[in-house]
Amino acid sequence: MTIKKAIYVVVISAILTSCSESKMLLKTLKKYQVPIEYLHDSKIENCNEDIKIAFGSVINEVFDSVMSVSKINHKVLPFLVYNYEEMNLGVKFGQSAIEQNYSDFFKKSFADETQRSGCFDLIAYNQASNFVMDISFDTCSVTSKYQRNSTVIFLFLAYTMYFQEIGFPAQTTLGLNVKLTKDNNVVFEKHYSINKTQSFLNNSSNNSAKLRQDFVVNMAEALSNSTKECIEQIITDINQIIAESKRE
Repeated sequence: MTIKKAIYVVVISAILTSCSESKMLLKTLKKYQVPIEYLHDSKIENCNEDIKIAFGSVINEVFDSVMSVSKINHKVLPFLVYNYEEMNLGVKFGQSAIEQNYSDFFKKSFADETQRSGCFDLIAYNQASNFVMDISFDTCSVTSKYQRNSTVIFLFLAYTMYFQEIGFPAQTTLGLNVKLTKDNNVVFEKHYSINKTQSFLNNSSNNSAKLRQDFVVNMAEALSNSTKECIEQIITDINQIIAESKRE
């Protein structure tokens, strides 16, 4: 095959495969279902837990049920000496990619963190309590970018092809509203917003299967770390509300 024909083959192949690239990546990523874990490393508070807070509702209807992949852009740079093709894909995390139900994970993590740093006793909703806490999400999203590129180098009557896949950091956006009531009166209400970037250390590998699995794991860790930061902020604020109520 001549160099000219090789260039035509590469360019035409790039055009034909660009539409199916997102579907191919999504099919592979769907194979991985990973755990989501909470890091228990906060300072343990030794305080009087005579205040009881009933854990009411946790409503999260904004977290996508499945992972999705969409094409961001596609670059093809054909030259006489080499040809470069780059496909950038946007990946959005979903419930289907993690083993645990996220809402259950949030509630359990909140309860566990309360035992470490909360100055109150978190109890079931149907038990007698001083306060009732309800949480509702308005944003719950983890997104990232995945790139696949190839380079063809033409050497006289032959050519060499190189392929590479790269995973990028995960961006988490959490937005939720916390309402604390006492005798049906709102005593505390606040909106929490977390925007956090999770670095992807193993961002390239010769083993595409391992890279894609690590990519999904990194997105789960991004969601976990943002959840932890949000929960710690909520508990700190509630501790302050309780301390103020005791001084009244």
